[in-house]
Amino acid sequence: MNIGILGTGSIARTMVAEFTKVPAFRCEAVCSRQQATGEALAQQFGISKVYTDYNAMLADPDIELVYIATPNSMHYAQTRAALLAGKNVLCEKPFVPTVAEADELIALAKEKHLFLFEAITTAHHPNYALAKQYLDDIGSLRIVSCTFCQYSSRYDALLSGQVPPVFDPACCGGALMDLNLYNVHFVVGLFGEPMLVSYHPNLYRNGIDTSGILLLEYPDFICQCTGAKDCAAPGSVQLIGDAGRILIEPGSSNCQKLRLVRPGQEDICSEYSESPWFYEVAEIAMILALKDYDACYAALKKTRQVVTVLEAAREDAQLGF
Repeated sequence: MNIGILGTGSIARTMVAEFTKVPAFRCEAVCSRQQATGEALAQQFGISKVYTDYNAMLADPDIELVYIATPNSMHYAQTRAALLAGKNVLCEKPFVPTVAEADELIALAKEKHLFLFEAITTAHHPNYALAKQYLDDIGSLRIVSCTFCQYSSRYDALLSGQVPPVFDPACCGGALMDLNLYNVHFVVGLFGEPMLVSYHPNLYRNGIDTSGILLLEYPDFICQCTGAKDCAAPGSVQLIGDAGRILIEPGSSNCQKLRLVRPGQEDICSEYSESPWFYEVAEIAMILALKDYDACYAALKKTRQVVTVLEAAREDAQLGF
């Protein structure tokens, strides 16, 4: 399947590198507002076409799938345009800011019989499926704790007076939408939507959440999701029951190491060495090859649930976007 790449940032480069490992994918074109950055990416990965106009790339009959890696606030309009042009879409996380936008895009994809995915590593990792399998081994679940704290390479720019998109409310930036989203995907993917959502952010003077704690309440357990772009700490997920616990490191974005711990029993460990994007791209390629619309729609259902939680969290904290 021929892919058109929209965006040339670090995540776009990461994903293009992964696309090149999968025989089913071919990066056909890249679109960037600046010709020079598009040409640099094209030269690095042997991409034949460079566009500076998104509509021109959408009009290219050779493009079958559009990968969108642009600021968060642009995802809805660009995904919609691609679907209307008859292209399948892989949109970077976070999918879109609101449930209304998600519903419109999902309905449009189904109407046009197109594939639509959110690019998120969490659900595709083999250890994520293993964590679900081991839930019964830890007894009654009581506490879930997820931590993703990563000092942003753009945080110093924010402190100096600049407003990078990742810290711009107008771009739907912030720690919740960029990092804590992974924690939400992990939890909601396993347990569905919570009963109650509350978000407790640290706010910068422009109103953006540079870090925060998200609480998700379920009937029998409570979940704490910590996400930060203004400080750093080791990442992890812990699922703690009354008969044991599941520990995942380095966390919800990369379930590389899993350990099942139960009193009086030998620990069960599982570790994978590939990058988390490898599993994401491989599974999407398989869904496309099999034309498995049911799998696509099941993933979209989870994406919609995550959008619901994130929108509720922003409303609870009165973030204003």
